[in-house]
Amino acid sequence: MDYIALKHTHMIFALLSIILFYTRSVSRLATGKLAKQKVLFITSHGVDTLLLISAVYLAITLGMKPSSQPWLMEKIILVVGYIALGFVIAKSKSKAKQIPALLGATGALLAIGYLASTKSAFIL
Repeated sequence: MDYIALKHTHMIFALLSIILFYTRSVSRLATGKLAKQKVLFITSHGVDTLLLISAVYLAITLGMKPSSQPWLMEKIILVVGYIALGFVIAKSKSKAKQIPALLGATGALLAIGYLASTKSAFIL
């Protein structure tokens, strides 16, 4: 697969992942019925798996290593934080915990998008 096709595939999976994340998160803040649907759960995890595979394939194709690309290392750290906040949203029954976690996840997604588009690290 050429670079442009791989990049766009990764971007599509990222967009789908974000849409599914917010669908499930907002559902949990409301009734939770939609978030409990097996099809949504499986689709969400399937898209996330394909997103991760495309990210690794993209990095390998471009010969990028997180140790030599500070922005990529920051992006990986933010993705881990985003996943952790997603667990808080999914496992917590308290809206007092879910809402700040959703805000934090949104901030992480914005930072990930910034890093992906600028390739410019914040901290490292």
